[in-house]
Amino acid sequence: MRALLIGAGSRGDFQPMLALAVAMRGAGHTVTLLGSPVFQGEAEAFGIPFGPCGRDVQALLAETRQRTRTPLGFVRTLNSIIDSEFELQVAHTEARIHGVDLVVGGGATMAAHLLADAAGVPYRYIGYTPQILPSSHHPMMMVPLTRSPRWLNRLLWWSSKTFYNRLLDTLYNAHRTRRGLPRDEDIFGSIFPRQKALLACDPELLPAPPDLAGVPQVGSFALPDDRPLPSDLEAFLAAGPPPLYVGFGSMPDGDPGKTTRLVHEAASKAGVRLLLSSGWSGLGGGDLGLSVHGVGPVSHGLLFPRLAGAVHHGGAGTTAASARAGIPQLLVPHAFDQFMFAHHVHQRGLGPRPVPKGALTVERLAEGLRALASDGAMRERARSAGESIRSREPLRAAVSWLEGALDVSTGLRARSG
Repeated sequence: MRALLIGAGSRGDFQPMLALAVAMRGAGHTVTLLGSPVFQGEAEAFGIPFGPCGRDVQALLAETRQRTRTPLGFVRTLNSIIDSEFELQVAHTEARIHGVDLVVGGGATMAAHLLADAAGVPYRYIGYTPQILPSSHHPMMMVPLTRSPRWLNRLLWWSSKTFYNRLLDTLYNAHRTRRGLPRDEDIFGSIFPRQKALLACDPELLPAPPDLAGVPQVGSFALPDDRPLPSDLEAFLAAGPPPLYVGFGSMPDGDPGKTTRLVHEAASKAGVRLLLSSGWSGLGGGDLGLSVHGVGPVSHGLLFPRLAGAVHHGGAGTTAASARAGIPQLLVPHAFDQFMFAHHVHQRGLGPRPVPKGALTVERLAEGLRALASDGAMRERARSAGESIRSREPLRAAVSWLEGALDVSTGLRARSG
């Protein structure tokens, strides 16, 4: 099989597709991976052929940092660039689609379905959260609600789909017309196709609701990254008891210096050793003292099992990595499905009550750090959940599912011929 994988968006959108690309190559398939240009080095480190898809998402978030400080600001910013991002994705994907047998989208992929249709190639979508698909049990992931009634969820999905269908209609259908395809009246449903989707998230964290029972949920994808940790990090880990981790991934921060001081003071109040991840907002820097150590991008698979707990933004990837490692986690949601992950982690007793980024204070963070370090029952639940998650083989299941999709498509073409 010659497969084109597309993981448009931030690291949390790209890295699962990189893990899938590595697994597909291991199963004997030829894979090309597209993503934000900032991740070219990540793909090359694993020997996966790479091409750009869309804008440099790190540069975009840096440019719009002040406008993306709230969930609503994040959504407004994304809506303002959706047309230009769509056009870039069309151009970048079309340049790579010739000769492939299967197209697989993940994350914020918007144009792949249209181009696969035009090329007569089967398309499948990988979702990292059930919230990417319509359900009466949850709102669209752009809406930071976690316990809304089912009637409201239905209304929110109807209004959200209507909005995005209208927003993309002219541009999307113009591309379909130029390629001899009929109009698409449900653009959102084509970009995120329920009948062609697989959920790469763990039911221990966020199970698919009953009305999505037909969508396979195989568990989160872990990138097999065994690159050693930096020597200074190893020295810090060896110098005392397992530390806690604080990091907010690719989320922007309007004042990273202020957030760094807040985290440092909270660690001092809680009396804990702590790793502070710089992330894309540039936390850390300066003199952090002996009990706080700054860290850049490292393998979560190697680091997290050696921690006492993690504080993070609640992105699907970091939430899954923490759960897989069997450590408790305090979520500080910024936007999107992070609020739903935060709610479910707390409801399942795998972490303290979440604190949205806008409500984060020294006192609240210190309280959460103390809970992560000392709550034995929480730690035991996290350990048990980690064992359950590690017992599955989600990448093997996903590769088999994709092979089955190609077999079905090949059989249909043979019968129609």
